[in-house]
Amino acid sequence: MKRVFIASLIATLALAANGFAADAVAVAPTAVVPASIPVAVSSAPVIFQKPVALRGTVGDVQIQVNLRPKEEVDEGHEGEYFIFGNSNKILLAGEIEKDGVLFMEESVNGKDISGQWDGKLEGDVLAGTWMSADGSITKPFSLKIISPVQKSSQKQTLSKAVQKGVVSKQ
Repeated sequence: MKRVFIASLIATLALAANGFAADAVAVAPTAVVPASIPVAVSSAPVIFQKPVALRGTVGDVQIQVNLRPKEEVDEGHEGEYFIFGNSNKILLAGEIEKDGVLFMEESVNGKDISGQWDGKLEGDVLAGTWMSADGSITKPFSLKIISPVQKSSQKQTLSKAVQKGVVSKQ
């Protein structure tokens, strides 16, 4: 997809250099993107096109994973996970293909790769194998999608607390 876009961009720039595009811009000041130029679209399954939270296990350790598309959608996904009972977050970055195949690398310190995740989405469960950076340790993982990540405002949170009788309206 990038190659097609770059080729289209080069062709457009070549036309502009020869003065052909300048005439078109003078006639039509608002740009219209031709159908032949691709628009960046995520190749991930729909559920991963927005931030999502998953919970499950790596080996027998309980974790929660939060994933989101990178700012440039065609650059893949990023996020972090934590082990329940431990506040340290481990960074994740990688790809989730349209068919649900996942490849991610993790980093404990934000610089060095500390592990690799290979898996596949089946229904609402992402399962596969986690492997240490040197390949000496492998563990199965199974993560269930718990929800798209939603940020609730303080007002909504307070409203829910009032409804449940946790706090009073005063």
